[in-house]
Amino acid sequence: MTDLRDNEHVTSFREVIKLGWPASLSMLSNTLIKFVDGWMVSRVGPAQFSAQFYGGMMAFVPESFLLGTLTVINTHVSQNFGLGRYRHCSRYAWAAIAVVIAFSAVVCPLALAGRGIFEMLGHEEAAYEALYFAYMVLSIPLTLSIRSIEQFFWGIHRSKIVLVGAVVGNLYNVGANYVLIFGKLGFPAMGLKGAAIGSVTAWTLQLALLMAVFLSRRLHAKFGTRLFRSVRWRQCSDILRVGWPAGLQFFIDMFGWSFGITILAGTFGLAHRFATTAVMRYMQVSFMPAVGIGIATTAIVGKVIGQQSAHLARRRAHAGVMVACAYMGACGLAFLLFRHAMVDFFLKISHMTDPTVSADDVIRIGGRVMICAAVFQLFDAVAIVYGGALRGAGDTLWPMCVTAVLTLTVIFGGGYLFVTYLPSWQSIGPWAAGSTFVIILGLAMAFRFESGVWKKIDLLGKRKRPVPPVTLPEVP
Repeated sequence: MTDLRDNEHVTSFREVIKLGWPASLSMLSNTLIKFVDGWMVSRVGPAQFSAQFYGGMMAFVPESFLLGTLTVINTHVSQNFGLGRYRHCSRYAWAAIAVVIAFSAVVCPLALAGRGIFEMLGHEEAAYEALYFAYMVLSIPLTLSIRSIEQFFWGIHRSKIVLVGAVVGNLYNVGANYVLIFGKLGFPAMGLKGAAIGSVTAWTLQLALLMAVFLSRRLHAKFGTRLFRSVRWRQCSDILRVGWPAGLQFFIDMFGWSFGITILAGTFGLAHRFATTAVMRYMQVSFMPAVGIGIATTAIVGKVIGQQSAHLARRRAHAGVMVACAYMGACGLAFLLFRHAMVDFFLKISHMTDPTVSADDVIRIGGRVMICAAVFQLFDAVAIVYGGALRGAGDTLWPMCVTAVLTLTVIFGGGYLFVTYLPSWQSIGPWAAGSTFVIILGLAMAFRFESGVWKKIDLLGKRKRPVPPVTLPEVP
């Protein structure tokens, strides 16, 4: 029995690593391009550097709802994949694209409201923020379609395809940004606008590559990927029914952080906004690979549930948590030890010239924010991976409710209390509230998964049931 359990542990780690490393690298690739993108824009000036972050974050708030909703494509695809219903897998990908088109028609007009939003916040760089915000909102149909196809590939355990698409698209993005931001190869120097155009064209290329593979003869032979007419309202309904809590959870999470950082922390001036922007860039490098592990855990848990092997889900989730904690723990240690040097890096490359901003103040503020980020790294890893495991089982409502309550009380309430009654803490107050939020959320997700309530959920509705024994009549 001991040998069997040891083999199961080894298998769990192998599955998580096999599926997780391409997912993590694709997430890291997407994050690094934002990092490099931000570095290029920072060379233009601190105002455009901060505007890119705040404009992008505010645009991501409306997008985050459907992006979170679409994560359950992985759930439906992986469970059907485990059960052997391959044609059902592609139907959910096409259904997701139909939902994206309908959602985009409602959200894209928000691009016209950017200037008013940022002027209301009182930011000096409102014009730049509104410009970047408009481009990001109008590109939502592209980015969400990419995520829909990616979720399909993750669900059928083909994460390397996603990785290749991300790397090719991001390499193009680096070149396009360099040309358009600084004005090379005969193009005018467009600064932040060039960064936005480079990103949009890169996403177009990435979507084209993913769709070419999705519609290939080999995948069509097994999954029927070209049968888009076979999609029914049932698949759309499944995505919305199971996914809306995940979408609302992600939206609440993003809105909470946007409120806590953009509004509360950002009210203390450009130095605090610049320091926050630099720290958030490093945080993305930290948590996005863990998101990849969480995505892999969703696919693995969904598959074993589809195979009627739900008892293996706990082992797979534990392996995912340990891998994510190892990575994010190392990142947290780096945040703590090199916090001032990491913030100073962005100061040097941005050529800060604003007379109202002191470099020493930015480094001091950023160093304190780095400590806040370091504290919650392990808890963030736990929340991400256990959340992914719960999503793989179809348990989305409870995590949404917990996230909503914690966002309202800890981020909104706690952040407001810090700013109002401890103004001397300045932007560190909202960051302390955000750290507390992540710690409690991680513990809550771990408790929920270990309780085993998710085992009662049956998304497929047609699972193989054991055949009851036949009782023969007694022979007189």
